[in-house]
Formats: sequence, C-alpha cells, structure tokens
Amino acid sequence: MNRIRGIVLAAGILCALSLFSVKLCAQGCASCYTTAAAGGPQTAHALRVGILLLVFPPTLIFAGIIIAVRRWKNAPQTLPNFTEQYCGLENSEPDVVRTE
Repeated sequence: MNRIRGIVLAAGILCALSLFSVKLCAQGCASCYTTAAAGGPQTAHALRVGILLLVFPPTLIFAGIIIAVRRWKNAPQTLPNFTEQYCGLENSEPDVVRTE
C-alpha cells in the first residue's frame, strides 16, 4: 500500500511541476502564436472556448473509468449461490405445484 501511495505522490508532484512549464501555454509553436495574436480578442475567445470544449470530454471519460475501477475493486468478493438466489430454491416449499 505504501508503494502505491509513493507512486501517486510522485505522479502528483510531476503534474504540479508541469504547470510551471513554458510550453504549457502553447507559446512554443510560432504558427499558433502568430495566428492567435493576429486574430484579435474574438479569435482569442474562440480559441479559449475551443480548448475548454476539447478538454472536458476526455476528462469526464477518464473520471468515469477511475470511478468504475474503484467501485469494481471495492465490490464484495463473495458471490451468492446462483441457484439459491435466482431460482427460489432457498425455500423448502416449491412456488409452483404441478397437478396432473
């Protein structure tokens, strides 16, 4: 368990340090920078909205996968007896009586 915590902590520190990267603001690409600078405020707004729209779906998908895995891992490990639970065999008396 301590090893997993160490890995998660290291990944968190790496993500936090990447926020201070120069290339995070997309200023490394000369073409992108000149296009955004020449467009004016409406182009800048459109780029910001487009970036947000492109970020949300993968984030939601990733969060959904993480939630599903955590629920799967925390699920009870014992399985009920299929015939007793779903076929009604836990009762000594049958539900349907045949008359012939």
